[in-house]
Amino acid sequence: MHLILVIMVIIFSLLKGDWRKWETYYPTMLYVALATFLYEFISHSHFHLWELEENDYLNVMNVHFLHNLIINPLISFVYLSNYPNKMVNQITYTLKWILTFLLLEWLGEYFGLLTYHNGWHFGWSFLFVIIMFPMIRLHHVHKLYALLLSVFFVVFFLVLFDYA
Repeated sequence: MHLILVIMVIIFSLLKGDWRKWETYYPTMLYVALATFLYEFISHSHFHLWELEENDYLNVMNVHFLHNLIINPLISFVYLSNYPNKMVNQITYTLKWILTFLLLEWLGEYFGLLTYHNGWHFGWSFLFVIIMFPMIRLHHVHKLYALLLSVFFVVFFLVLFDYA
């Protein structure tokens, strides 16, 4: 299923991404990839809150590489490529992305591609995702503000889930 998701995201990005301006979005794609790798690094030494499950074709390391290096950056790329100019459209656009992402996560959990651990549940994912998409946009337009705010959110989650 992870391979099917990768193929779907690649096709989606080819159809909907603004490939002529991909370099504009590249720093934020790296920000997203680095953030997911940072979670993996921190949680590896302590404990995972959520885990992408391996399957018959991919071990857990390969699953994480696919998500961290392909799926998450491309989702950010498409999200930013089509970001509307008007404020009211920005809100509904972001809400659609949040709801779609949460639906996909729910399906992933339902089909066993994703599991929750150590107090994490779908409600925490909801909070995380409503933070994540605005942070992606903020990083695209104000990198320094996004980095500073990211530190705040990282510390918040580290303290909340007894990592720090």
